[in-house]
Amino acid sequence: MKRLAIALVLIFSFTAHAQPPRVVIVSWDGAADWVMDRLLKEGKLPNVARLLQMGAQAEYCIPADPSVTATGHASIWTGAWPDIHGITGNRAPLLPQSEHTALDNQSGFSSLALLAEPIYMTAAKQGKKVVVLSGTHAYPPEPHVDALKQAGVDPNNTTLLSGFEYTVSPRQVVTERALKPAGDWPDAPPFVGKRLEAEIKAGEATFYLLAFDDPQHPAQGLDSMLIRQGSRSGPANIIRAADAQDNVDHFSGPFKVGKEGRYGFVYFRLFRLSPDGSQMLLYMREANAIQGWGPPGEVEKYVDMVGGFHDLPFNEYERGSFGKTLVDGGDGLAERRLMELIRFDMELLKRGSTYAIEQWRPDLLMSYTPASDSAGHCWMGVLDPDAHDYDPALAAKIWPFYTQVYQLQDEWLGTILDASRRNTVVALVSDHGMEAARKSFSANKALEEAGLLFRDRQGRIDLARTKAMQPPWGGRFVIVNGVERKGGIVPTNERESVLKAVEAALLAVRDSETGLPVVIGVKRPETQVGLGMGGPAGGDLYFETRAGYKAYGNLATGTIETARSKLGCGDHGGNPFRPKLQAIFYLGGTGVAKGTRLPGVRQIDIAPTLCYLMGIRLPAQSQGRAILEAVERRP
Repeated sequence: MKRLAIALVLIFSFTAHAQPPRVVIVSWDGAADWVMDRLLKEGKLPNVARLLQMGAQAEYCIPADPSVTATGHASIWTGAWPDIHGITGNRAPLLPQSEHTALDNQSGFSSLALLAEPIYMTAAKQGKKVVVLSGTHAYPPEPHVDALKQAGVDPNNTTLLSGFEYTVSPRQVVTERALKPAGDWPDAPPFVGKRLEAEIKAGEATFYLLAFDDPQHPAQGLDSMLIRQGSRSGPANIIRAADAQDNVDHFSGPFKVGKEGRYGFVYFRLFRLSPDGSQMLLYMREANAIQGWGPPGEVEKYVDMVGGFHDLPFNEYERGSFGKTLVDGGDGLAERRLMELIRFDMELLKRGSTYAIEQWRPDLLMSYTPASDSAGHCWMGVLDPDAHDYDPALAAKIWPFYTQVYQLQDEWLGTILDASRRNTVVALVSDHGMEAARKSFSANKALEEAGLLFRDRQGRIDLARTKAMQPPWGGRFVIVNGVERKGGIVPTNERESVLKAVEAALLAVRDSETGLPVVIGVKRPETQVGLGMGGPAGGDLYFETRAGYKAYGNLATGTIETARSKLGCGDHGGNPFRPKLQAIFYLGGTGVAKGTRLPGVRQIDIAPTLCYLMGIRLPAQSQGRAILEAVERRP
C-alpha cells in the first residue's frame, strides 16, 4: 500500500512538471553536521549558504550504523539500511555464509558487495542519462551494465567512473638526498654554475630531473628544475622553486604514466630548492587510473581532459615530510604546503564537474571528495572541544586550516552551482560526522582474553577454535562463528550462551587510567527495529564505546592502546545518534521549497526525495520516504 501511494505521488509529479529537473549529488565525505553548522554561522561557506537560500537544510542527518563511508553512501544511494543493502563496513563479507568463512571478505566499496539497487541505476533503468564521476559502488561497472541490458536499457547512456581501485604511481616526496652532480643533458637550457640531477620512477616511466640556475631568473644559485620523461633529452617542463601559494600556478604540466595497461597523470611541485642544492622539497602527485564504463570514446576523452584523480597527502604531512607541523612547534608552513596540494585536488574536481555538466548534460550527476574526511581523521583529535585533553590554544592554530579544506570544497560547490543550468536540483550530502579519539579498543583482544577467540601459530584467527569475533569486514559488532558459516563451530543451541559470554567480556573492559568501562552498551539486532542491524552481512551483537575510543579488531596490540600521533585521530563509526557523528543533507533548486528548515532526517530518505523531484520511481529496495516538506507546493 505504501509503495502504491508513492507511485501515485510520482505520477502526479510527472503531470505537474512537464520537464523534471536534473539532479546533481555532491558528497563531502566526513562533513560533520556540527562542523558545518559552525562554519555556516561564521560565514565561511558562501556557496553552501547560496545553496540553502535556494532550498532546504535538514537540522541533521542520521547516518547508517556503522557510521562509516561505504555504509553511509550505500544507504544514501539505495534508500535502505545495511541489513538490506549488505554494506556493513568498509569491508564486506563474501556471501552466502554457507560457502564462505567468517574471515572471507571483499571491498565494501565494490558494486559486487552491494545487494540493493542504487539511485543511479534506478534512474538509468528509467531512461535517465546518468554520470557518476566518483561514487561508491559504481565499480566494477559490469554488474550494473548487465542489469541495464537485462532491463532492456542502452547502457551507453550511463557513465560510471572510479579512480580508487588502481594506483599507477604512488605519491613521492623527493628531497636533496636524491640529488647528485649532473651528467650530460642534450639541449638543456642556459645555466650558471653547477647543476644537480635526480632520477625517480613513476609507474613504468623514469623521470630525469635537472636542478639549475636560470640566468634569466633573478634569484642567485639553483632556482629551477627541468623535468624530462624517459630520457635526459627531448621535450621538457621547467618549474621554479616557490613556497606555498594560494593558487596552483607553480605545478608542472601533466605527465602521462602507465602501468600494466592502465594510465594516470603525475604532476610536480617544487616547494624548496636552496641555492646550493643542500635543501630541496619536490612533491610528485599520486597517479591513479580512472576506470569504468561510458559511451565509446567518452571515458578516455574525459580522463585526458580532467588530467588526474584525488591525491590528499595527509600521511606525509603527519610524518613531517612538508616541514614541522603545528603540533610539533611549526610555524604553519607545512600546513600551507598541504593546503596548496588540496587546492590542486579541488581544481581537478572543478574541471571534471564543469565538463560533465556542459558536455554530457546528464539527468543525474554524482561526484565526491574525501578531503573533509581526511582532514578530520588528521586533525579532529585536537579540534574536538569535547576531547578530554582539548588544548584551546593548539586548536585555534589548526582550526583555520581545517576550515580552509571546507572552503576549498565550497569553491568546488560554487563551480557546480554556476555551471548547472536552470531546472536543476543540487543536493549536498555527507556519509558521517567526526569526533576525537585518543585511544583504541580491540574487541577481539577482549574476546581472546575471555577464551572466545583463539589464534594459530601465525597469529591469525583460528576458526577451528574461535566462537566469536569482531570480523575483519565489520563495524562495531561481533559475530558468532556458527555452523551456518563455512568452517563455523558453534551449534545453534549454543549461540545464546556464546552471545551472553561476549556481552560479559565486552562490558567488563575498563580503562586502567580512568577506571571507567570502555563499552557502555550492547544491542542485539532482534531487539532494535529500524536501524538496519543484522542481516546476512551484519553482526549478532553490536557494541557502543565511550566517546574517545576508536574500535577495531586488531590483535597485535593490547585491549586498550593510546594513539601514537600527537594529533590523536578523528574517528567515526560509532552510534549514529551521537550528535558529533551526524551527517548533512542540504538541497536547493527547481521544485525545492526555498528557505526550508527541516527537522532531522535519515540517510535512507535522501534517495526517495531526489527520486520524487526527478519524477521517477524509488530504488527497488528503498525503505525511506520522500521528504515532502522539502518540496515546493504548487497550486
